[in-house]
Order: sequence, then C-alpha cells, then structure tokens
Amino acid sequence: MGLRIVVVAVSLFSFLHAGTLRRVPPAGTLAGFIARTEAIADTSERRKAAAAFMEEVRQSGGPLTEDSTVSFVFEGRASRVSVASDLNGWNPRADTLKRLRGTEFFYVSLRAEPAARFEYKLIVDSTWILDPVNSRQAMGGYGPNSEVTMPLYRPPQEIIARTGVPRGTLDTLLFRSTLLGRAHPLIVYLPPRYASTGAPHPVLFVLDGGEYLGLGLMNVVLDNLIADDAIEPPVCVFLDPRTNPGNPQTSTRMKDYTMSDSFVAALVTEIRPFLLQKYRITGEAARTGIMGASLGGLAALHASFERPDVFGLCAAQSGALWWQESRLLRRIEQEPVKPFRVYLDTGTMRDAQDESRRARAILTARGYQLHYEEHPEGHNWFNWRARIGSILRYFWGNR
Repeated sequence: MGLRIVVVAVSLFSFLHAGTLRRVPPAGTLAGFIARTEAIADTSERRKAAAAFMEEVRQSGGPLTEDSTVSFVFEGRASRVSVASDLNGWNPRADTLKRLRGTEFFYVSLRAEPAARFEYKLIVDSTWILDPVNSRQAMGGYGPNSEVTMPLYRPPQEIIARTGVPRGTLDTLLFRSTLLGRAHPLIVYLPPRYASTGAPHPVLFVLDGGEYLGLGLMNVVLDNLIADDAIEPPVCVFLDPRTNPGNPQTSTRMKDYTMSDSFVAALVTEIRPFLLQKYRITGEAARTGIMGASLGGLAALHASFERPDVFGLCAAQSGALWWQESRLLRRIEQEPVKPFRVYLDTGTMRDAQDESRRARAILTARGYQLHYEEHPEGHNWFNWRARIGSILRYFWGNR
C-alpha cells in the first residue's frame, strides 16, 4: 500500500471540556473522526472509515488550518511515523504520530501560534519525506520542505514581482582578494535609473548574497520598494562565500563569518575601494550598511562593531550571537559604544530568540539605536526574506 500523507487542522473547541462532560467533537474534525472510528468494533469497518476520511482530506487539498492546532495524518504501512519541524527543532523523535487501533492510520495534534508559518517533513520509519498531498513547499539551504501557514499568517507582498515595475540590473563580477588569498563572485544590484542619476547612492553589503537573491528574492523586494518610493534607492553588493557558487564545498563562510578580522579587512581595504571606483556609491558610514542571516548576521554585527567608520548600518537576522560563548555580545556590553545603528530580527520557533533578546537588552542598555522584531517562524530563508523590506525601510525609508 502506498504512502499517503496530509496535514489537517483540528479546532480548539474539539478538546474542550464542560465540567466533567467531554464535548462531542464536531463531525468534520480529526477529533470527531477519531471519536467515531474508535467506537467501531469491526476492524475492517474501522479501516474503511479511515480510508474514507483520508480521501476526504486528500480531496480538500491540504494542509487545512484552523485556530491554533494543526494535525499531521498518515495512512500506510509503517512501524513508526513522526514529524520533524521548526516547532520541535527538527527533532525526528519529538512528535510521534499515534496509530488508530486496528488500522494503518496515524495522527498527532500540535499547537502553533495563529500567525505562525513553519516547515516540516514526515519521517516514515527512517525515511524523511515531503508531504505528497501538500503542494506548499519552501526551499531552504538544504533543499525543499513542506510548509504550513496558520490562519493569521500574512505572506510578504514585497517578494511578488509586479507587472510594470522598473527592474534594477545585476552586474556579475569576480573579485580577487590578496588578504584572503582567493577570488569570490560579487553580484551588484544597480537600482532603476541608476545611469541617469548623479548623486552617490547608499550601499548595502549583503553576506550570503547568492541565497539572498535566489531564496530571499531581494532584488524583487528592492524593485518594489523603489517603485513605491518607499526607500532611497541603494546599490547592493551581494557577496557569495563560495568561490564556486555551483559547488557548496567551496564555501568559506565558517571561516569568514565567524568574527574574522581578515574578512573585515578585505571588505574595508580591498572590496570597498574597488566598488567606490567602479560605482557611484557613498563613502559615508551613516549611509553604508551590512547585513546577513545566521552566521552572516554574526559577521555583519562584528563588522559594524569593528569598523563603525565604514558600516554605520547593520542588520543581523537570526544572528548566531552565541558563537564562542557570546563573545561579541560580551564585547558590546563591556567596550565603548560605537556609532552605528542596528536592526535585529529572529523567529520564535527554536531560532535565535534567546541570544537576540539578550542582544536587544544589551544594545538598549548601552544606548544603541535599535530596531527589533520577532515573528512566529523558524530558522529559514522564508522567514528572513519576509523581513528584507523592514530592513531596507529602517535603513533608508522615505516614510
């Protein structure tokens, strides 16, 4: 029998109690189905009921969400079925599905915030699989995951390419660094009408630039915000940590993004002068930013702290600020205040919220200018791309 997997939602009131009397679950919910089917004595009839319910759910096109509960449902031959997701830190043994007695039907109900968005895979025995019924997928750094959006989640409209919006251009360059002893690709975003403007543009250095373009759709966000006159048009420099973007094994991010003084020096003394000569970009620190996610967020905050005379704007998304026992945060807490503005965001599903909240407290206490956001999502690119517009508005917003 083939594997059939789907996500359905369970209404919160299905689990309410009135005094000592348990309310009968509504007929259309998973809880209602379980209650009715468990009452069927004949095993073959119970299996028919399970198959019929799965067919109804499959026809609904799942995943279905309601209130603050989501249920994972599976029918097929298996000894053990579990779900790994942003909700449980991708722990394959944290949320195990229960088998309906006498059937091959498995289920588990989980809580999620009403505005949450999260990613998951099902693990059937030892095999990790996408939900074949769920057409919603999210591409991450390690491939696609199935996706659930709860009822109050609102997707970012800025990532949708709009007809009639002028497009920026992308220059692809190869930069050779003497300090780093290697060459890296650079992709430079030039805003629409760049050729017809004379004044220097603000500039943003984007770490993990290939992902911010490919997974974050950052050029689309830039085009839309510029067309809406929401931001001053920046030039954006997308730096890829891979010397060969087609080969993940050539990535140097574990070296460059872990508070490397050599990497900061290469940015400041090699890459930035090269770009200043080639493009009309500002030399003012107050209009020069650097941003990144995860380790890239750590690297961005480190670069601004070390060279606030160059990077006066910094954005760290789900920053890996725990690195080396939070050494960077301890430095920020103990050393003189530096003149740069900070944007921090984090998800609240097993993401970087603990260290981000600590960073917020330290930066606020020290008097840094800070914008901080939290969202009910996980450590992934769909979370980070939804905040790009907020970063750009904080740096260069017109209103």
